[in-house]
Amino acid sequence: MKKDKIFKILENVFVVFLVFIIFYLSIIWADFSKIYNVKEIKINGVNYFDKNVIEGKNIDFLGQNILSINLVSLKNDIKDFDHIVDCKISREFPSSVSISVVERVPIAMINTDELIILDSEGICLPVEHCDIPLPILSNYRKNPELYPKGKKTNSTNVMKSIEVITYTKQNFEELYKNISEFYFNENNEYEIILKNGRTKIVLGSNNFFKKINNLSAFTTSIEKENKLTDFSYVDLRYEEQVVVREL
Repeated sequence: MKKDKIFKILENVFVVFLVFIIFYLSIIWADFSKIYNVKEIKINGVNYFDKNVIEGKNIDFLGQNILSINLVSLKNDIKDFDHIVDCKISREFPSSVSISVVERVPIAMINTDELIILDSEGICLPVEHCDIPLPILSNYRKNPELYPKGKKTNSTNVMKSIEVITYTKQNFEELYKNISEFYFNENNEYEIILKNGRTKIVLGSNNFFKKINNLSAFTTSIEKENKLTDFSYVDLRYEEQVVVREL
């Protein structure tokens, strides 16, 4: 009985050893035959910024064994970019690596000593990674310390403008797409200049979200006869009124 038990244990040990040897030899064979060498890198989630920036981080492991890649290190490298919020990386056997990123959403641009992009949270981002058209913030203070790269702007007026522009994009996208400039005038009021260069919309200094809603309703009410670009001047500073001047 005791011999049978010992024999059973030895048999199990032999099976485990055999499985290990087979697994080890399969890895050696795969490495030898290059089956598991990385041939493709799939990058998903890039909608606003240059994909080449991320691809530049990956080229080093093309041709390497997929099991030897340090995914944690690669993920941290990609998350170091100011415009990346999060990143998920996975192996897709036998020879692909999938990278999914979550980008910051660029909302507007401001010209200080250099061009800076701001996202929907007011984070200052490098302009060289993004070439999509964005509204320009004009006549704001240009002190470099107000726009720390990779961090939230320190300008209260710029942050307020970003909140209004973000709300406009979410609730009145047609207007957002037509904004050329978001202007802070000498009376501390906010104005929108449309891309036609002839239409100015005066928002004033408060109740911005309500005014954007009023303008959206006004645009809908006149859409059979006119468009916003048919007016040279749209004034939203008056309670429950939209004052316009035609071109």
